[in-house]
Amino acid sequence: MNKRVKSIISDALIYIFLAFMVIIILIPLGWVLSTSIKQEVDIFAKPPVWITDNPTLQSYRDVLTGSGIPKAFLNSTIVGFMTVVFSLIFGGSAGYAFARFKFRGKKVLSLYFLMSQMLPLTVLMIPLYYMINDWGLIDTKIGLSIAHLVITMPMVTWMTKGYFQGIPKEIEESASVDGCNTLQTLIRILMPLLKPAIATTGIYAFVSSWNEFALANVLTRTDASRTVPISLSEFSSYFKVDWGDTMAAAAMITIPIVILFMLVQKHFVEGLTAGAVKG
Repeated sequence: MNKRVKSIISDALIYIFLAFMVIIILIPLGWVLSTSIKQEVDIFAKPPVWITDNPTLQSYRDVLTGSGIPKAFLNSTIVGFMTVVFSLIFGGSAGYAFARFKFRGKKVLSLYFLMSQMLPLTVLMIPLYYMINDWGLIDTKIGLSIAHLVITMPMVTWMTKGYFQGIPKEIEESASVDGCNTLQTLIRILMPLLKPAIATTGIYAFVSSWNEFALANVLTRTDASRTVPISLSEFSSYFKVDWGDTMAAAAMITIPIVILFMLVQKHFVEGLTAGAVKG
């Protein structure tokens, strides 16, 4: 068997494996979409029915007109964007400092940022609650977005550190010779070069905030600030779960994120590799 045949077989096996993995990943989403348009008799049918003969959009109408999901959707969007802004400003600044400046304790602090990702979120809930409560930000969107920085900041800092290290220092030195200070160099020179990286870190921060449940459950009390993961629970009670409405709400929550990722996937891939090679 020559090398060409081996290469073809190897590529075919890889594509078969990837196709299998895609199918495995899409099956749960397909079941969510299928259940969301079923009538109750089909939802509990045995054996399970994948494609119903009598599809209905009643569950979507119930979610849109008779639940707190639309308000929670808006809350999650606002909290997500605030988390992205805070993460990029503070995490990006920290990443730039770690990449460019020399100071005492740099290695220790850098390691601490990474180790903080290993802490269970439940360990941080009580101190976070007291901190947000002392600031008077319980049951507010800005308070929740600040709490979400615990999740996003360490990774954003490490990611941006790698991106800045991938840009040659000579570029900043040239800008300095032309009269730019550090802030001007960062905004006018480095930021345009790091658009894919900014998109990557922004997507990571937004999705992390969007999917977060534990902190949102502790720090929110009313519909004024509840996010979509919390609002999903309103379709279940001690005695019954409305699976049709639950799956319709889950589809409405999931599909926009999938579409967002598809729209920016090019920048996402570029951003992931932007800091791979140090200049």
